[in-house]
Amino acid sequence: MARLPIQSSRGSTVVIDGREFDYFGGCGYLGLAQHPRVIEALVAGAQQHGVSSGAARETTGNALVHDELERDLARHLRCEAAVLLPEGATANLAAAQALALDHSLALIDERSHPSLFDAAQAAKLEVRSIPHGDSSALRAELERAGTQRAVVVTDSVFPSRGEIAPLAEWASLAAEHGGTLLVDDCHGTGVIGPHGLGALEHAALSGPHVLLTSTLSKALGCYGGFVAGDAKWIELIRTRSNAYLATTPVPPAIAEAARVALDVAFGSPERVGRLRANIALMRSGLERLGMPTPREELPVFAFQHGDAEAMRALEANLRDAGVLAPYIRYPGGPPEGFFRIVVNAAHSLTQIERLIELLERHAGSSR
Repeated sequence: MARLPIQSSRGSTVVIDGREFDYFGGCGYLGLAQHPRVIEALVAGAQQHGVSSGAARETTGNALVHDELERDLARHLRCEAAVLLPEGATANLAAAQALALDHSLALIDERSHPSLFDAAQAAKLEVRSIPHGDSSALRAELERAGTQRAVVVTDSVFPSRGEIAPLAEWASLAAEHGGTLLVDDCHGTGVIGPHGLGALEHAALSGPHVLLTSTLSKALGCYGGFVAGDAKWIELIRTRSNAYLATTPVPPAIAEAARVALDVAFGSPERVGRLRANIALMRSGLERLGMPTPREELPVFAFQHGDAEAMRALEANLRDAGVLAPYIRYPGGPPEGFFRIVVNAAHSLTQIERLIELLERHAGSSR
């Protein structure tokens, strides 16, 4: 499928070629990119700061709001400290550069995001892949490492697989062998944990043997990346990581918007609760149709429905009915492609029920 030129977006709808569609794609899980308070903060921030930070933070590019946002992130995620990076992949590189100062080996879940492998290699760590979610294989590699200090690396959430990594077990294994767990929480922040705070809350992780990276661009609806965890690692990033020292930070206006997004997301249970209600509705509808659902309560519903030709036909039928439910091909996924349907907190019950009705209608007509 060709890239779709989206003309405008309203969280649960998009306009393409002048036509509005109910939108079930993307990663804006909490529907915050179009939230009125977030947009107001962005506009006010642009009027106050302009568009760009203009320089690296340790020269003249630091704004008060950068410091405030870092404190907000640490407070909300209940960890000692956080540091902003330009985006999620750079956050992974900054974390790897800090960890490489006293680790020499990276043991990475084979299904983890490619940027984690790239970061470890760029930081000159020896890289070994671990079979997906295999704790026994991880233990064997840690024992094999001997005196090498290892970073154990994984995504928190594997969205298209509907899985959450065995974070508590892997953190324990890393600590037992004198290493550190590095968790990419890009698809977990705002989604998992009792209050949606992400991987640290979900697995009750804390302390010097855990470091977390994540993004402001998915559930939080803004832009940028961050690293959060023990203060010693954050200080090493500030003083020793070129990915931090030599890059221009997110524009202050975006940081202003992100502060408000954090407050909307985690200041009350309403937003996360709405997302979870929509997940439950979508899950129950697909289960009623006999279609696959994720193992965990996650907002991404990835599945195949017939062969490639049948899936292209279904996508076209949905688009004819005004619904954009993406059929995609993605690196590492099945060659024939799959549907990646996402619900977010901005979807109405009517939108979700209509999608389920259309899927049911298609299933009936294809029998």
